[in-house]
Amino acid sequence: MNADSTLMVPQGGYAGASAEAISFHYDVGTDFYRLWLDPLLIYSAARWRGPLDRGPMPVRSLEEAQRTKLDFHLDAVRVGECRTLLDVGCGWGAMLKRGLDRGVERAIGLTLSADQAAYVEAQCWPGFEVRRESYEVFAPEGTVDGIVSVGAFEHFVRPGYDAAHRQGVYRNFFERCRGWLRTGGALSLQSICWGYVDRAYAAKAVPTYVFPDSDLPWPNEVFEAANPFFDVIYAESRAEDYALTLREWLRRLRAHKAEIIANHGGEKIFDHYEKYLRRCTYAFENNTVTLMRFVMARRN
Repeated sequence: MNADSTLMVPQGGYAGASAEAISFHYDVGTDFYRLWLDPLLIYSAARWRGPLDRGPMPVRSLEEAQRTKLDFHLDAVRVGECRTLLDVGCGWGAMLKRGLDRGVERAIGLTLSADQAAYVEAQCWPGFEVRRESYEVFAPEGTVDGIVSVGAFEHFVRPGYDAAHRQGVYRNFFERCRGWLRTGGALSLQSICWGYVDRAYAAKAVPTYVFPDSDLPWPNEVFEAANPFFDVIYAESRAEDYALTLREWLRRLRAHKAEIIANHGGEKIFDHYEKYLRRCTYAFENNTVTLMRFVMARRN
């Protein structure tokens, strides 16, 4: 098929990871994730320093680096001008809570995780709405002023899709985002992407034992799919941001080993996550994968 063809949606209703696949990884208990994430429950790479900073990494906490990441994306969509903000893949709601604290009137979050949706609903934040649905079926009432999406894009296609099919899925996402945004609106996107590896290797390296139904994008796929609908006004590749974040998660996970074994699934769960975090750290450190951030302005 070509990129403009009707998308072949697999069984389960979504072109990317199904709700069941998302549940496999994310719905193992919020209290479990609370043990090794930061207090805001942010499950994506922090931002440890500015885009042009070089030399030794500044000493800062995971909590500070995560707040820096939130503000980077909110600044990218000009949060001061946003009455309505959409977060595609909102996790436990940290991004949109920060947006509300900075003046957003209405914050909408999308997630396929039952645990995450229940957690956010229980917070009763004024102006916040969480929907347990995919961007593929989301239909807002009117336009939104800004869109952020952090850590969701890597779940939009499944392993085995050919290049044209992948491009069609990604184009569909950007086309829908453009349709939701007001004139002059912006999208800030953060995603893990394949790094310095060939496609044959990547096809065998997808960690489906951790994230079923998911495959990573290549940076050029993001640029090409967004091109008809957005101008990419900023992009950065920051593998070190994820490597540092993973190291801190791994340190915290190991520090709570006894509690995880006793109360959160036993040695099997601990070993699974310890292995996953350790291997992912290595993948970022050797450039198998990288972390990309894109800021995009809506084409009128």
